[in-house]
Amino acid sequence: MAVLAIDQGTSATKAVVVDDAGKVLGLAEVAVTVHATSDGGVEVDPDALWASVVAAGQQAIAASGNPTLTAIGLGNQGETIVAWDRATGQTQGPAIVWQDRRSSVVCDRLAEHGARLAQLTGLELDPYFVAPKMVWLRDRIESGLVVTTSDSWLLHQLCGAFVTDVATAGRTLLLDLETGNWSDEACAIFDIDSSTLPTVVG
Repeated sequence: MAVLAIDQGTSATKAVVVDDAGKVLGLAEVAVTVHATSDGGVEVDPDALWASVVAAGQQAIAASGNPTLTAIGLGNQGETIVAWDRATGQTQGPAIVWQDRRSSVVCDRLAEHGARLAQLTGLELDPYFVAPKMVWLRDRIESGLVVTTSDSWLLHQLCGAFVTDVATAGRTLLLDLETGNWSDEACAIFDIDSSTLPTVVG
């Protein structure tokens, strides 16, 4: 029995297979290309992210001798977002990477809510975090698509689930630290419907 762990990072996706005793059986790394734009944007092709996850996973499994896997774990760029269709899994446009600063206009517009958001979520109102990026991107995509952190889309591609973990949700400016669930108040500040967000799990 073995576990495959995948870390989808900014410049590369890394994968490792370990056995029940924690011994490393196989390793792999696949590079990812990020593109900067002249207006402060930082983007990556989401299909390239997915391809890197598949390739790194397959290579690590092959390097470990193709053991039977009991689980797959996924780590991700916590503040990178993707717009996609839940019915098909199809993305629209590039993924917006955590370094992207174009949503600073959203933060400026909502500056009066900064102190309250910090109380609710533990985070400063800053383009680094997810919610401002979601608002900025929502105005540039077709209606009916969801905008989530990249882990939710990658997990949907892997197994059809619509989830995120508490750690990643905690980087969104939308998670209530006391309840560990989406904050209706924070969502209202950003005009985000919490029912369109993935389920938060451990």
